[in-house]
Amino acid sequence: MKLFGLRCAIYARRSKEEHQAASIEVQTGEGSRYLTNHGGTLAPEHVFVDADHGRAEFKKRPGLIAMLNAAERGEFDVVVVRDESRLGGDTNRTSLFIQDLLDAGVRLFYYFTDEEVTIDGAVDKFMINVRNFASELEREKISQRTHEHLMTKARRGLVVGGRVYGYDNAEVRGGEQRIRVEYKINEEQAAIIRELFKRYADGEGLRSIVKDLNARRVPPPRAGKRGTGSWATSAVWSMLRRERYRGILVWNTREKTYKGGTKVRIARDPSEWIRTEVPHLRIVDDELWFAVQARAQAQEHRETRRGAGRPARHLLSGLARCGQCGGPMTVTNGKRSYETVKVYGCAYSRDRGKTVCANTLRRPVDGINDAVARWISQTVLSEALLLDVIQHVRTLLAERTTKTTTDLPRMEKEAARLRTEIDRLVTALATIDQKPEAVIRAIADRQEELSALEARLRGAKAAPEAIQLELRRMEAEARRRLDELKGTLTRKPEQAREVISMLFEGPIKLTPIETPEGKRFWVEGSANLWALFAAGCLKSASPAGYARSCTRQNGVRQPLCRGSSCRERCERSREVRLSSRRRPVRLGRYCRIQSSSRLLPMWDASAHRCSHPDQGADRTDL
Repeated sequence: MKLFGLRCAIYARRSKEEHQAASIEVQTGEGSRYLTNHGGTLAPEHVFVDADHGRAEFKKRPGLIAMLNAAERGEFDVVVVRDESRLGGDTNRTSLFIQDLLDAGVRLFYYFTDEEVTIDGAVDKFMINVRNFASELEREKISQRTHEHLMTKARRGLVVGGRVYGYDNAEVRGGEQRIRVEYKINEEQAAIIRELFKRYADGEGLRSIVKDLNARRVPPPRAGKRGTGSWATSAVWSMLRRERYRGILVWNTREKTYKGGTKVRIARDPSEWIRTEVPHLRIVDDELWFAVQARAQAQEHRETRRGAGRPARHLLSGLARCGQCGGPMTVTNGKRSYETVKVYGCAYSRDRGKTVCANTLRRPVDGINDAVARWISQTVLSEALLLDVIQHVRTLLAERTTKTTTDLPRMEKEAARLRTEIDRLVTALATIDQKPEAVIRAIADRQEELSALEARLRGAKAAPEAIQLELRRMEAEARRRLDELKGTLTRKPEQAREVISMLFEGPIKLTPIETPEGKRFWVEGSANLWALFAAGCLKSASPAGYARSCTRQNGVRQPLCRGSSCRERCERSREVRLSSRRRPVRLGRYCRIQSSSRLLPMWDASAHRCSHPDQGADRTDL
């Protein structure tokens, strides 16, 4: 009963392979039986699961991230998994993750081999790396065999991926067994493809074609979770360039690999592409195909000369979304009297038509940008709100310190009991001639428990003083960052965009509303004050679980500390909702409390002042 009385957790992971459909149930079931046999206590909320996640993925595994967060909060003492392959298939990252878990005071067991993972010496660390190396090597071999199999199918002109618009995936069976899957032309969709090629070759623009298709309710290609159920100019453009429609199957143009702990796609050299002629899959003839390609190449040349793909120059470009359809807000030319001005408008409404989004409102860029920057500086980056948030942190940590202090007598009593048992066992061992293995193991087990308990006692006694020092330093650093960010908002748009990207979780929504002066945009977002403490704000000697943070680069979270421990585990940092209702305020990765009496107002881009939604607002036409 080596886990008797300990709080335990289970982690299970399953890849996407079909034969592993029941793997999660098997892992959790076997893990539960292992804990029952060894006296461990399992709470339902401490079963962490990642379904359909590869072993080399570390950034987008919510179960793994949640488990490490909970471990560093001290919610359990033991984690049980099947083996090291469930934790990961990257030698370095898996080893760092295991070390982070053990550093948090949590013990790790593999139920398949009934062993505990330790890093007490160089030999232990070496063996962990060897086993993780074997797991990564196995992953690479599986990937190589899969790629070889798909390459063979591609050379035969068979289905090697998902569905492609214009074709059906037809199974070829031999009795009850599926032999292969072939492409078969879908005549209804093929007619739409020929129409697209013909209209584009005749000089019609992509936007005009897309609006017509959406107005006619023509079913668009499937786009999975990212799809909006409508045609897009980007989808039509890629179809016009797809050689499959002229009877040539091109495969292996991109490679899937892992960088930074997550899956990425990189372009392969054209010499590695596999091109297979499949004349029975031709939908458009060569004359129409080459006419379309000639116009497309000319269009690409013009876009290159215009500087397509240049960085965004406007404050909210790429950050704002339409409040009606969720599409991006883009900057176009508009008219004010006889003057041409830049305006914000919904890209889906402009490019896909009113059947996709009826938001046709356009508002001047300069007016909205100035109002947004002024409102953020006065309301979000306010010292009063900063002090309110810090006070919440202080109150919560005081409660946690009190709880830890309350547990001290119990932990000291348990430590005294273990010392007494060890002394008795040592005395018994000294009085006998032979040294039974059972007594030696009992001494080792109790000594291990005592070492872990003493480490927790030292941390609990040192926590109050360290937390107070950290809070004072954090407040001073936050004030300095506050002044810096306010100044940045008044500088170049590129710098102000970085500030907004740090401060807001998710997109900023622009929703058209009716006012006495006409339609205006209602702007809302979720402010993330953790940016005030980024870039090394929490790096001093504070208790485990309080010293790590994340910063952002180009709007993407980047770890400040090494390894997997910082990976996306700030739990989306602090969140203050801009609304008239009280909502949760998240204060770092490890703290979560409810908002106090402060109510943050909604803001209307057509007004130069902020107000609560239920109050009247003096509006000024932008």
